[in-house]
Amino acid sequence: METPPLPPRPAGSTEHRVLVLGTGGTIASEPTSEGYAPISEVTARDAFFKRIRQHPQLSDAPAEAFGAPVLAKRVGRDMKYPALRTPILDDKGNTVLYEILDLENHMDSSEMTPSDWNRIAELISEHWDAYEGFVVLSGTDTLAYTSSILTFLFAGAGKPVVVTGAQIPLREPRSDGWYNVLESLLVAGTLPYTGVSVVFCHQVLQGCRAVKASPDNLQAFETPSVPHWMRLNVKISPLDSLTRRSASRPPPLVKLEAFPTVLSCAIYPGITGSVLAAQIHSMPTCRAVIISAFGSGNLPVKEESGVLQALEAAVKREILVVVISGCYYPNIYPLYALGVRLLAIGVLPGGDLTHEAAFAKLIWLVSRKELSFKQKQDLFQTPIAGEMTVNLQ
Repeated sequence: METPPLPPRPAGSTEHRVLVLGTGGTIASEPTSEGYAPISEVTARDAFFKRIRQHPQLSDAPAEAFGAPVLAKRVGRDMKYPALRTPILDDKGNTVLYEILDLENHMDSSEMTPSDWNRIAELISEHWDAYEGFVVLSGTDTLAYTSSILTFLFAGAGKPVVVTGAQIPLREPRSDGWYNVLESLLVAGTLPYTGVSVVFCHQVLQGCRAVKASPDNLQAFETPSVPHWMRLNVKISPLDSLTRRSASRPPPLVKLEAFPTVLSCAIYPGITGSVLAAQIHSMPTCRAVIISAFGSGNLPVKEESGVLQALEAAVKREILVVVISGCYYPNIYPLYALGVRLLAIGVLPGGDLTHEAAFAKLIWLVSRKELSFKQKQDLFQTPIAGEMTVNLQ
């Protein structure tokens, strides 16, 4: 059976092509005996597509019965669904023609790994020339990690990559996923800006600055240190500083190390250097350590705690050691006396990096085998894609 053709494009409209990558998450979840969960079975995947196909804001085709056949085709390990087209989205006549490429393994995003990020990045790179923009559907728990790593992998590229999801599954009438998908298609397909972003609850957020702020609120994501890129209200309000689309191609794709390379440690009252050293030694493949410190980067430095000695020993083993703030509004002051001592032993200040961005940047750096340890240290302190502000005071 052949895929039915799309209805004629509305007269005077301009069509933009977008690829949507489905990874599972809440947006694609179905009820199970243990609660909602993303399901990899074909019937569940097809049901997700059927809901989108039926929605008048996401498809301009005549509504089909929910039980009508789904004519998907296998593409390698993944499933590609027939193209859909949005109705006209604005007064300029823009529409978006989009295809959903559903990844083989539907997952809760808490199961996301660097191998999954490699797969997502490979698919975007492979289809770069065929589409004007890309949307990644993700679970929300690690969505900000995904948007952060994609920011580094596609730094300077001239097309937008949008990451979105939902707090309520798409199968539910109150799902926030409907507008998140629609507005992601708008941003990826029709707006003149590039970069990796998070689209959620009528906001466009810088991908490497986003954090999940609430597991319950529909406005689930924020960028604590910087303004929103855009607010999708009655009028769309973009920042003047946004980068516009261009013909710039992505940099050579960095394949992320699949084994654990970045250790994250929180500083708490009474922690000792022996505890930190034990954590580092317990991960033989450790190449970087994030220290989430008090306030503006404070941690115990008395000789008897052994914390500075443990960090210095890690740096001598050419492990990148980074201190970030555990505060919601992060800000590290390397000019304070403690900061000077940390710099002296080779510990790097994280500035206003979020934990998600620090984690992603370190994975990106340690996966680059062509760089020396010193080059990795220098690049960590260099803004790559607006992920940090230097010389914070």
